Amino acid sequence: MTTVPQRATPVGVRDYTPELADAFYTLQGELMAAFKGAGYTPIITPTFELAAVFELGIGPEDAARVLRFVDPQNGDVLALRSDITPQIARLVSGPMRHVAPPLRLSYFGRVFRLRQHVEFQRREVAQAGIELIGASGAAADIEVLRVCDSALAAVSPSPVVLSLGHVGLLRALLGRLPETVPLTALRERIRRKDRAGTLAILAEAGVSTADAAPIGALVGMHGAPGPVLSAAAALAERVPALRPALAELEAVVSGLVPGLACELLLDLGEMLGFDYYTGVVFHAYLDGAGSAVASGGRYDTLLARYGRDLPAAGFAVDGEVLTEARATRNAPSNAV
Repeated sequence: MTTVPQRATPVGVRDYTPELADAFYTLQGELMAAFKGAGYTPIITPTFELAAVFELGIGPEDAARVLRFVDPQNGDVLALRSDITPQIARLVSGPMRHVAPPLRLSYFGRVFRLRQHVEFQRREVAQAGIELIGASGAAADIEVLRVCDSALAAVSPSPVVLSLGHVGLLRALLGRLPETVPLTALRERIRRKDRAGTLAILAEAGVSTADAAPIGALVGMHGAPGPVLSAAAALAERVPALRPALAELEAVVSGLVPGLACELLLDLGEMLGFDYYTGVVFHAYLDGAGSAVASGGRYDTLLARYGRDLPAAGFAVDGEVLTEARATRNAPSNAV
């Protein structure tokens, strides 16, 4: 029989001491104030949902991370939310169905996830975010990105780098591959920016060099907007399937750059939410932080799963990563 220490906590969760808790709640207030100032109205959703309803709004990969339990009163299978956006989709499609779009909503809450790999150790994560529902096109994407940019500029202890991509680029190429290609392994190589490994998998599956080369090229396209867009435009001349997504990305970049507080980089091999997002996707990073402090993008097919077909885009800020970064920056130096 294993003895459990009296002061143990479950794997993947943590306590906040008074100083860190105070910093956390201060950050919460600052973020929500920034969102409200941008015209986004706060909402609150429940910590758990009916599993069948919640899982309408997530893909198979995310469903594998959901913590489920059975309601002892009626036997319903319930799910601790692993993402707040599907809850907002349910809310907008149900209780708020009478509200005309566009809807600008904000939130702060905790999500819960099973650990799937070493890179993601936490099972409880505090998030603050916004959703712009019922608006599409470059102007809507730019609005969401600017809210993220201004909010992070207001609360971040160090410069922010915004990495922007478009899932339509890789989707246009991966969708043409034969069934012999092991897509799970391929997508993992792409996610790791392993260009050689990506090309090796394609070659082993019998994909021609002509079809594999554009995929390998996209994996290597990341950096400053000017050179990346020039390289992508040259590639799109040879691969017309890339042109629609590239045109959308170019429109967003051209409207976003003036007045941006963050440093903007492009990553055309981005695999963030590949089965979930439908257009632009982005991460935000802080100097010295081990993981992204914010992420988001366009998800135009989610609302339809709940019965209200509306385009949407949004992002979430990782409150814990940002709190730790601010606490580290504000900590007194022990140097003599």
